[in-house]
Amino acid sequence: MLGSGHIGEWFGRKAEKEIIAACAKHLEKIFGITNQFKLFMDAYCDGDLDKAKYYTKEVVEREREADVIKRKLIDDLMVSSLHPMDQDEIIRLVLTADDIAAHLKSATRKLSYTDVTKIPEIIKDGLRAIVNRLIDENAALMRAVDAIANGSGDVADKAALTERIEEEIDDMRVDLLAKILKWGDNAEHVSDWLMLKEAVENIESSSDKMEDTVDVIRAIAVLRGGA
Repeated sequence: MLGSGHIGEWFGRKAEKEIIAACAKHLEKIFGITNQFKLFMDAYCDGDLDKAKYYTKEVVEREREADVIKRKLIDDLMVSSLHPMDQDEIIRLVLTADDIAAHLKSATRKLSYTDVTKIPEIIKDGLRAIVNRLIDENAALMRAVDAIANGSGDVADKAALTERIEEEIDDMRVDLLAKILKWGDNAEHVSDWLMLKEAVENIESSSDKMEDTVDVIRAIAVLRGGA
């Protein structure tokens, strides 16, 4: 999948090596956070609280690491020899992708405050389904990044797939929220269904940010004649 060698081919004509590597490292960290969130969700829905706690720490720590990479990358860009247009492209890509992880961290923390034993199985099934589709969207976004890095010329197709999955996730969110609100009418604790509702909104927002990220990728491809 994504690697600094591919990113190097993409920006290598103009970019400094350190910035190229940092950009690749940041994207890889974001994609990894999505996978860690999937592991958290599986453990959470299974009621394995020890595992869920472990993956919560993993998500939070990796998101923090992504923030460190992001801040250093932006600082380095400010003193780099890159053309301002190239700087703007990289900054937009990094900031947009960073929001993917921020929303997943927020969802993880909110779910950690709920009592999973009180949540109906139909809602747990819905959580698993929406996160599985998020993983599919993550993979589609990775393929879009690879497409522009390799210059394969099919960025638009990969971007379109990412967008289609985002639309499916939005529909799934509406259906899942309806189930959560119905359960909330009789839930023992308001905090459980409220935190759960907010977490689902974060998951969908993360999906939105994947779509926004692929829009940045597509814009870069158009500017470079590789869409």
